[in-house]
Amino acid sequence: MLLHQKMIVVSVAAAAGLMLAGAAYAQTSPQAPPPAAPAGLNLTQAQRDEIRTLREAQRQDAQPLREKMRTARQELQQAMRADVPDEAAIRSAAGAVAALQADQAVQRARARTQFMSVLTPEQQARMKQARARAAQRAQRSQRPMWRRQQLRQDALRRWRGWI
Repeated sequence: MLLHQKMIVVSVAAAAGLMLAGAAYAQTSPQAPPPAAPAGLNLTQAQRDEIRTLREAQRQDAQPLREKMRTARQELQQAMRADVPDEAAIRSAAGAVAALQADQAVQRARARTQFMSVLTPEQQARMKQARARAAQRAQRSQRPMWRRQQLRQDALRRWRGWI
């Protein structure tokens, strides 16, 4: 009887988790808006307008590259899923994807440079500080792989003991 009750509790918890995950997934937008400038920059209205214009132009410039990337990834997937995989075709498709990724990286760097040119030197310094803080937070939040595996194993042991 005790095992039956535990199974019910586990089933209800799993169902609740799936419902919460589904609700969270439904609330995310398919394409997130571009990140806004940090609030501490105190942008003027002219700067806001210029940045808005830059973002729209960059979005239009990036659209053809995104389409090419989507096509290149599909071709790579098809080459990898072939009944008889052709190594040369896979390498060629992967090279095309890599070249497009490099083009996208250059495009993002160019966009960043254009954005920074709109800012005053003080605003540029604040932006660099904000990015450095964000990078530090991201680095601190990443745990080594062995630590994640250890935590996962510990959690599984606890669940097995509870069930």
